[in-house]
Amino acid sequence: MPPGADVSLVDRINIEHVFFPIVDGGDIMHIWMGEGSPDAKGLKDFAMNLAKNTQVGYFAFTKDMSVCMDDFHMMAGLKDACENCGSDNIEQLSRVTGYIQAVGGWNAAKKQELEDRKRYNSADMV
Repeated sequence: MPPGADVSLVDRINIEHVFFPIVDGGDIMHIWMGEGSPDAKGLKDFAMNLAKNTQVGYFAFTKDMSVCMDDFHMMAGLKDACENCGSDNIEQLSRVTGYIQAVGGWNAAKKQELEDRKRYNSADMV
């Protein structure tokens, strides 16, 4: 399913989980959270439900982040300026192909995917 498909998280899981038993590898369900900060217990319960009640074999929750390279202030989401000192010397971080990386080093296609991603928040994880 395309990362930007405008479907609920439950619908995404119901569609994607049937493919995990038939794919030989490289399969992961990404749950893009953007700036979301769900309750840790709720996130654990959601993950356990996903693991126990679907065929999803591998999944990752990804929260976008930014770090100010001047004062090393960490921020949730993809920011263009530091909310602490105002600097625009920012490194944006997100997951691509399994790893958290600096967005600045991504190719144009991956940057477009980042922009297109459907992001879910705590209310979507019920």
